Amino acid sequence: MKIPSTEIKNAFGKYLRLCATEPVYITKNGVVIAKLLNHTPEDEIIEQSGNLRKVFDVDAIERRDYDYDRVAEAIEVYNLERVKMSLEAFKQMNEDATNRYEYIDGEVYLLGAPSIFHQRVVSRLHIEMDRYLSGKPCDVFESPFDATLLRRGNKAFTNIVQPDLLVLCNWRSDTDETGHYNGIPKLLVEVLSPGNTNKEMFTKLDLYRDSGIEEYWLMDPIKGNAIIYRFDDYKIVETRAYNPNDVCESMIYPGLTFKVLE
Repeated sequence: MKIPSTEIKNAFGKYLRLCATEPVYITKNGVVIAKLLNHTPEDEIIEQSGNLRKVFDVDAIERRDYDYDRVAEAIEVYNLERVKMSLEAFKQMNEDATNRYEYIDGEVYLLGAPSIFHQRVVSRLHIEMDRYLSGKPCDVFESPFDATLLRRGNKAFTNIVQPDLLVLCNWRSDTDETGHYNGIPKLLVEVLSPGNTNKEMFTKLDLYRDSGIEEYWLMDPIKGNAIIYRFDDYKIVETRAYNPNDVCESMIYPGLTFKVLE
């Protein structure tokens, strides 16, 4: 992606997020003068090991490595011309909408209808989580469910998303008189669909990391793969990748296990 230097000045935060998908080349008078690259704590592990294996390669044995081919999917799939809207306007639109939308960093995303494979994984995992949490001070909820997330607790950076599954603790005290939940979820689950891969892998990963959530599950119902991220202090502190024959296990809930393809 090539971006004029003036555009970088006007929307630097946006391109910091987008450089997770591919390098952002900064131009001046049509000539490339700099390159913006994403860097994460996981890069430290990779640089030390020199191993660039893929998470979503079913033949990979190593865990905690990223799928660089998938991260570098064609940028045109990631629509840079999304509708921008104020939070107040989005809430008003969303209140009466028949479709489901998400509001992330001022941009509106239309949620498509999930596939049968998507729904099967969500339903099975919902049952497993509900069984595990029985008798514990937390409950699991399923989309549609508007979750309001603040980047680092700042109301100026308010987002509204609909994860596939949410584990909420103390949800009664965090729910207002209108029935809207305003707390911070403990754990979120997103199940990939063909049309939302980039959003779940990049945009939402960045948002969830920055919102005080402790754990995030990202699952591929077609390939049977999964990645589990654990966050602390707005950082990714641990990543585990699972192949189709593996059994996933939560890092914050030992004993909560799940196999995507079963």
